[in-house]
Amino acid sequence: MFGRQRHDDPPVSLYDHVRAHVPERGPGLLDGGETLPDEGDEGDGDGLVWAPGARDGMLTHHWAGKADPGEVERVSAALLTALRDRKGRDGGDAALYEAARQVSVVSLVGDVLDRVVAAGVDAERCYRTGYRLATEGRHREPVKLGIALLGLFDAAHHRDELMILGRHDEFTLFAAVALANREGGAEQDLWELARSVRGWGRVHLVERLAGTADPGLRDWILREGFRNEVMDAYLAGTAAETGGLAEALAGGAAGGPDDELLYAAGDILSALCDEGGPMEGITAYADGERAAGLFLGHMAARASDLRHFLAVHAVRGHAERAWPDLAERCAEILGRPVWPERARRDLAADDPARFHRAVHACGILGVPTLRAHLDRLRTRDPFVQDDWYGAVTQAGPDEIDEVIALASELLPLDAVAAGPARKAGSGEAFTPHRCLDMLLQGLVAWPGRGTPLVLAGLASPVVRNRNMAVRTLDAWGEAAWPPGTRDALTTALAREPDDGVRGRLQALLEDRPVD
Repeated sequence: MFGRQRHDDPPVSLYDHVRAHVPERGPGLLDGGETLPDEGDEGDGDGLVWAPGARDGMLTHHWAGKADPGEVERVSAALLTALRDRKGRDGGDAALYEAARQVSVVSLVGDVLDRVVAAGVDAERCYRTGYRLATEGRHREPVKLGIALLGLFDAAHHRDELMILGRHDEFTLFAAVALANREGGAEQDLWELARSVRGWGRVHLVERLAGTADPGLRDWILREGFRNEVMDAYLAGTAAETGGLAEALAGGAAGGPDDELLYAAGDILSALCDEGGPMEGITAYADGERAAGLFLGHMAARASDLRHFLAVHAVRGHAERAWPDLAERCAEILGRPVWPERARRDLAADDPARFHRAVHACGILGVPTLRAHLDRLRTRDPFVQDDWYGAVTQAGPDEIDEVIALASELLPLDAVAAGPARKAGSGEAFTPHRCLDMLLQGLVAWPGRGTPLVLAGLASPVVRNRNMAVRTLDAWGEAAWPPGTRDALTTALAREPDDGVRGRLQALLEDRPVD
């Protein structure tokens, strides 16, 4: 450990934590592996919780700024001091560790490494420091800095450690970069990791595999590798280009592409045609119109389930603006009378993914799903956020009280209203709180109805619940508040530990705008 261990430090290194959750066989991590021991309980004022690797992913893909010069200087100075302090007499390692903890390493690592290389530091000392940070660090940013330092050396010396750390999405990007420094390349290692992660780690890895000449890898990217838990749009273009989507749809045996390929093609085209997505989309794919036309040609004869329906609907959204001939072909497929019945049928599906596709299709077709959401909450699982949101947003004047009564019956509101704290609301223990959040969003449209839910939110330990409760009451207006609401707000203000929520409570009580 770098420096003295503090009482609030995680009990084990993050490397040991990830290693302990690597299964004997198969991809991913065992249950509990995704939550790192340094996971904080505090959100960002609105209770925002970053998924593993998400903060770094947003910075690498959407941040056009430069590293903070002061942070670069502090971390570089601390690192160079530690590398030159061979005996550790000045606490150089501990100072470096603390400096790394205070920054987002991904935003400045390039500048810091450039300074290390230019300074001509002792290679052995640099390697040992990087290895210790990577394998002994108990906080994520120092671990990332350690992996980056290892990336200055041939990955053959620490390949196993990188493959372990790379299984966690928080570290995959750094492991991928470090693995690339290896004679002969690291394509097979990166592919192995890509099959083992599903979040931002897969996004980073598949982007780095985009230039592959391996036909097996190209086919995997086309059929499966683009799928991820962030958003398929990040990799859909890579899959179309690297996997040769148009050529694959044009080829195949006498019966045409197999079902798996058609499903993948539909998902890729859906992501590319989403003009609100994070990437350039279908216009950046030179063969976009050709691929869409080939896909629709297959759909004319083979469209049979809601995955096909939703893909054709997504293509039509772009086709109506750019490809009139294809738009007409989409309309013919979507207008077939079979789809409403298929959508209603799949509302009874046990498989959650199939059910959610049915809900999406019903929204397009104008088929109500309120009863399906309520039935699933009553008979399957009362803690599914999407079902609560679907119920409260589809309820009309004759149904909203039923939704509120069901929520009061199924959700442990007394436990939710445990008292204000600075909890972000991540983890299984806060599932009811996240369900309540969905309900509070919908109750904005129903002044004076569902007050017990609002008051539970006002007393929740989750910051976002309290913010939503305040905003709901603000939207209602004081004239719609039931008796005792102002007293409840005054009590909440006196107990509130979060500055942002406190300010909104104060503004609400003083009839000022709530931000």
